[in-house]
Amino acid sequence: MSGPGGGDDAIFEAVAGTVGQALAGHLPGFAWTLGLPQAVLLALLERGYAEPGALEPLPERQYAAIVAGAPPAFAELLGLLRANRSADADAVRVDWLAHALATASLGSRHLWQDLGLSGREAVSALLRRHFRPLYERNTANLKWKRFLFAELGAAQGKPGLRPPGCGGCEQFAACFPAA
Repeated sequence: MSGPGGGDDAIFEAVAGTVGQALAGHLPGFAWTLGLPQAVLLALLERGYAEPGALEPLPERQYAAIVAGAPPAFAELLGLLRANRSADADAVRVDWLAHALATASLGSRHLWQDLGLSGREAVSALLRRHFRPLYERNTANLKWKRFLFAELGAAQGKPGLRPPGCGGCEQFAACFPAA
């Protein structure tokens, strides 16, 4: 369970949760890879970041093709997160978390659901601890997935950029009142 500080246990929970949600079919096809090299993903799985035996190694060419199938927004979100890492963050663990966040942001449900977390507060704790510049810029208290896409859209000169799945969400009117 993620604590209020969003520490290592919370990173573990988000990475494992995202892999689990991907394997359950709630995220795009490439998502179970987290966009990571296969050796890194398998090492994470060995460390307990997912159920033992959840994934079997694939031929490297096949795995690379799956990772290459990630939508362009994945790399863009990953870049946004990496550029806004907290100054005191553990670079390796926070990079795993950035991969999980970028992957889960492409799902069609709320970010906390696609991360396999208990609620929005858990996502807030992770962002506050590990991506403080982003956390502090969310002064309007937008839902996190919407905020990340708004930040990405602003960086790309595409105001109003929306996350996938928003149109079918029961809270669409709350997030996009002018739409």
